[in-house]
Amino acid sequence: MVDLDIKAGMNAFAKVTRWFARSKRMLLIVSPFLAIVAVLVWLAIISMDILAAGRAYVEGESLWSKNQKEAVFHLVRFATTGSESDFLSYQKAIMVPMGFRKARVELEKTYPDNATVQAGFLQGGTHPDDIPGVISLYKRFHRVSYMKNVLDIWKTGDEFMERLDAAAKELHALQVSGGMDFPGRDTVLNRIIQINEELRPWQNRFSNTLGEATRWIRSTLLLAILTVAGILIPFGIFLTQRMVSQVDRAERELKELKLGQEYSVKLAYHASHDPLTNLVNRLEFEKRLALALHTASSQGRQHIVMYLDLDQFKIVNDTCGHAAGDKLLRQVGALLKEQVREGDSLARLGGDEFGVLLENCPMQEAIGISEKLRQCIADFRFVSEGKAFTIGASIGVVQVADGMLSLTDILSAADAACYTAKEKGRNRVQFYRPHDSEVSLRRGELEWVPRLQGALQEGRFVLYSQKIISVGGQLPQMRHHELLVRMVDEQGKVVPPMAFIPAAERYSIMPMIDQWVVQNAFAAISSLGPDCGTYAINISGTSIGDERFLEFVREQFRRYVMPPRSVCFEITETAAIANFDKAARFFGEMKSLGCLFSLDDFGAGMSSFGYLKHLPVDFIKIDGSFVKDVAHDPVAVAMVRAINDVGHVMGKKTIGEFVDGESVLGALREIGVDFAPGNWISPPTPFPANPPAAKPPVRTGTESVSLPMVRTGLPEVFLNSTT
Repeated sequence: MVDLDIKAGMNAFAKVTRWFARSKRMLLIVSPFLAIVAVLVWLAIISMDILAAGRAYVEGESLWSKNQKEAVFHLVRFATTGSESDFLSYQKAIMVPMGFRKARVELEKTYPDNATVQAGFLQGGTHPDDIPGVISLYKRFHRVSYMKNVLDIWKTGDEFMERLDAAAKELHALQVSGGMDFPGRDTVLNRIIQINEELRPWQNRFSNTLGEATRWIRSTLLLAILTVAGILIPFGIFLTQRMVSQVDRAERELKELKLGQEYSVKLAYHASHDPLTNLVNRLEFEKRLALALHTASSQGRQHIVMYLDLDQFKIVNDTCGHAAGDKLLRQVGALLKEQVREGDSLARLGGDEFGVLLENCPMQEAIGISEKLRQCIADFRFVSEGKAFTIGASIGVVQVADGMLSLTDILSAADAACYTAKEKGRNRVQFYRPHDSEVSLRRGELEWVPRLQGALQEGRFVLYSQKIISVGGQLPQMRHHELLVRMVDEQGKVVPPMAFIPAAERYSIMPMIDQWVVQNAFAAISSLGPDCGTYAINISGTSIGDERFLEFVREQFRRYVMPPRSVCFEITETAAIANFDKAARFFGEMKSLGCLFSLDDFGAGMSSFGYLKHLPVDFIKIDGSFVKDVAHDPVAVAMVRAINDVGHVMGKKTIGEFVDGESVLGALREIGVDFAPGNWISPPTPFPANPPAAKPPVRTGTESVSLPMVRTGLPEVFLNSTT
């Protein structure tokens, strides 16, 4: 029972505390008015005390006058009867005025005795509760005009009472001595009557003056209260407004501080989260991965990193637009989030690429999670504009354990494993193993990316020229060359094209290299004069399919003065067929300027003849896989002859690639092939012989590359695209 009472008391105290907390602002606002009310109440109390004291003075005056009259009455009666009882009655009556006199006389002293004063007022019949007020009123106002007049009249009345008492004592002495004769008695009695008559106007004056003094005190107190109220209320309003202003300012500052804190929280959230999917972004993912690396090395923990790339995402983007693609990414992000464990990190790394960090996760459990992620995306159906799309996911999985060197190594390994999964047919999981040859090849290509981008920025590409000769002597000899691009590495050594071109093509860096080649080739060719011959420039299929590259080439023709027929653009058969419509448009545009065209690696696909008649090419370069065996393989001879004959029927010149000896050259001459290049005929040499300083490529927007997991140090333009 006691515990319940204590609990109830604590609850009540808590409620009161909460009420005060809620009422704090109200208390601050009303506090000036509370102070004003307190002052006015204090003034009212003082006023009531003063008025009560004034009333006590009026009552004292009434008692004084009444007892003075009774004293005279009993004294006159005593003069007639000589009865001692009448004289005693006189004495009793005269004690009231004499008590007031004793109190007044004591109050007039510099240091009055309060006990004597109080005894005098008690003798005069003043109520004990009124005595402090009567004394206080005397001390405060005895020099004020009205009160001074009252006290002067009171003093005069006391003088009359002293004369009356002296006459009474004389009359009583005559009576006691027995010698009071009638003449002596009458003389004293007449004096008593005369004193009484002289006193009567002073009594009236005392009463009137005391009334005026009381009314003056009341008016003065009322005026004081009104004056104080008139001063304090505006001052209180001013203080209240000031307090309200301060409270409002404090609340605004508090609100601004709260908003600032909320903004900081939101800013921190947006700095670490992807705005589209609300998943962790790349920066935050790498921070968490770096911490996981530390715990793996210092505490021996095992973590799993997954790199996930959506399959067929580009189809949704191209078919339904980027808004549908954004919607798909949001839905996939939510879907993936349901599959990972609580505490794991799921991030959108860029484009349609996601990263997963499974902390403290054994490989066996990671296998199950990765398969769940792959399967949930494979089962997902995305619907937009009445169309249903099925997508998939290629997932690369890396185990983070003690021994993994760096953050870059892990991300590179995960990326390589993911793209290996794509190459194996997509919609599958690829686990990284340090000695996996497929993944190692992918990682090797990834390592080329920053080197290529650095070479572009630093101008470390050079052009080489290889002569193309006329096989048969029947054609007029012409200066015909093929321009080849080489890269100079960080140590100044020349890197052959097949070492870096596969990585450049895979990671969409070739358009930048193509632009560098075109710009520098045009600059060199224009410096050779009008009779410079023909130079074949290789163009990748990615550049052919980009409208901006076409405008870039037009700009170079406007920039450099040279015969258009000195330029022969060369594209592989496979790239031309893969981008047939755009290749045909590029060919047509450049043909209208007077450029020549060559179709490289012809014959690699036997569907070539159907497209050949629709492409306005001038040269057909027969694939080297046929040419190298033409001296001893009848099938190769038949293939080369067929291509050569069809090309001649269509009015096109033929070029046999990779001539490595006299036997091959003789076989081509016998078949009737028109031209032949090869290191045996003429090895590549720098072009021009005294090359100008290399220039960085002019950017047209075609240079973007999708490398979300690779730190390259290049401008952001290289990193902003989707697969």
